[in-house]
Amino acid sequence: MKSLGLVEWYRELAQDPEVLEISRTKETAFTRKREGGMGFSDALCFMLDMCKTTLQTRLNRFYINEKGGDSIKQPSFTKLRANFDHTPFELMARETVEEEYSGRYALPAWRGFHLFGVDGSYLQLPNAAELAQAFGVRGPGKRPSAGISVMYDLLHGWVVDPIITHTDMDERAQLKKHIDFLSGILPGIAAKTLLLLDRGYPSQEIFAKLEEEGLHFCARCQRSLWKEVDSAPVGSSVVTLQSGLKLRVVKFLLDSGETETLATNLFDLPEADFPALYAMRWGVETLYHTLKKKVGVEQFSGRTKNSVYQDFWASIALLNVAATFQKEADEEVEKRQKGKLLKHSYRARGSDLIITLRDRFIFASLCGNPAISDREYDDIMRQLAASVSPLRPGRSFPRPKRAAPVANSQLKSRL
Repeated sequence: MKSLGLVEWYRELAQDPEVLEISRTKETAFTRKREGGMGFSDALCFMLDMCKTTLQTRLNRFYINEKGGDSIKQPSFTKLRANFDHTPFELMARETVEEEYSGRYALPAWRGFHLFGVDGSYLQLPNAAELAQAFGVRGPGKRPSAGISVMYDLLHGWVVDPIITHTDMDERAQLKKHIDFLSGILPGIAAKTLLLLDRGYPSQEIFAKLEEEGLHFCARCQRSLWKEVDSAPVGSSVVTLQSGLKLRVVKFLLDSGETETLATNLFDLPEADFPALYAMRWGVETLYHTLKKKVGVEQFSGRTKNSVYQDFWASIALLNVAATFQKEADEEVEKRQKGKLLKHSYRARGSDLIITLRDRFIFASLCGNPAISDREYDDIMRQLAASVSPLRPGRSFPRPKRAAPVANSQLKSRL
């Protein structure tokens, strides 16, 4: 799906009366139009803005650039957003994922597989009693926080299945939900999907479920998990666990001198491919860095459970827009560098891309501004392609320690 088509899809959802009907929290919400007020679609477009300044500053900017007249005040917007839930943003994320993976688009693959990484993390929430009760607390300061888990397309850059839940989440339980989503909602690609999993996920129950669903996996194993795996030699071998489950075990030395142990049901893949394959799982860590540091998801614009869900799902919807623009900008970078002798490969700088989308495109295009023309789009692509960063394999971000490893809210009736 092209970026302009994706943004158009979001705009259509924001203006769909059926979306309003299933999203509003009371029947009388948005039934009257007030001069200078903010309607339902206006509110959705406003909340999809990537700018993370104060809420009143964002409101002022929205009225100056898009609506005209005097801006509503922050308390008024707080009351307005309580009239609908997060459903519109979840629909944007989920409906476009189904379309993107429908088979109508050429998606990148590795050895014929879609590479998906699954991992969990935590979001620090505003210090409000309602949030502490709804999501739980963690850390020395006992701050409210939410658990999140994502299934992420490592080659395509899309968040395929996001979950936000209680901070005391069981990551394996969330993985089962991701597996069910893949098999139930995206059956067309499930058989061609390879899941890359970190060492907290392997269990005989998880591997058996993956086998039952016909999914491929490659998972890092911690020591003393199973004696059959521990005793396997360096290199590639096949072991059978006490349950009867057959696994291929691949062991190799890392630069640190440690032995990496992977368990997989890929029995035909060359042994030499596994180090580079598993290294690609790092993309899901990069996703969390982008979500928190560049999109700024933890800078929540409200202090209620409803506002946390709204901001989270709006951020996910925007991440997929950014991934689509990233792909197109990278293609432009590749055209510019074709035939040049360069030390590194380059891509459009992600932080600059998000700033450009925020300042020049998202607001105007979502609000149907006719000034967004093909010429403006081409100009934006040129700007994005002019700001690049080198690809350096092996880079990493520091990662906080996790607490010990419950259930995701279900999407309302689908359109």
